[in-house]
Amino acid sequence: SLGSGSHCQTQPTRGSKWVCRAMPAFDFWDIDEILAEQLEVTVRPEHAINGGGLLQPSGSGPVGKDLPAGTKVQVPFWLAQSLVRRNTATLELPTIYGAAAQEDLRHDPIVCRLGDKSNYYYEVGLRVAHLLKENQLAEDLFGGLQKRAAEIVQLLGNLGVMSTMQMSTLNQATAVFPCTLTRVEQDMYIGGREAESHFKQWTDRFGSYKMKASHLIDAPS
Repeated sequence: SLGSGSHCQTQPTRGSKWVCRAMPAFDFWDIDEILAEQLEVTVRPEHAINGGGLLQPSGSGPVGKDLPAGTKVQVPFWLAQSLVRRNTATLELPTIYGAAAQEDLRHDPIVCRLGDKSNYYYEVGLRVAHLLKENQLAEDLFGGLQKRAAEIVQLLGNLGVMSTMQMSTLNQATAVFPCTLTRVEQDMYIGGREAESHFKQWTDRFGSYKMKASHLIDAPS
């Protein structure tokens, strides 16, 4: 989940729109949450950490040795966010969320190979943005996800209608796009295909059919 049940703050953004900026909710028992927070990030201790020598980059630091302040170390994100929240260490912005990555998300998110960077690119990215107070990163992640979700819908086509987008070498961006998906995007894509399959099973029960708009969606007079 990208934010169900999370604490939300709203703020004005470009174009005088109010956008929800949320810290994703954490589910202790969710295997995806556990896997997402295994991503290694870089932190710098604000002060010496007793017995933190085992976090040294060489991996050979003695258990009883302290980790000096300012030493750059790689740790799993679950540990990094715990240290940052306790004001024990500072988190460096991961390269996969750096300025170049944000620019790619703004200008052409469809060609970004996000799944290669992390299967949980959005989930971890929003947590990083929250910890570092990087509002622009949060905006770019939400914007990129919206555009890529629209591409998934276009790729799937309308229910009961063959997609007009050709998965061929003549359309490289469309052909490669399914290979760039993150976990949440894969769920969207697979869910869309399952919906199409279920819709076809339902319509196959009739010799012929004609779809009509429901009166429930009629505009009020």
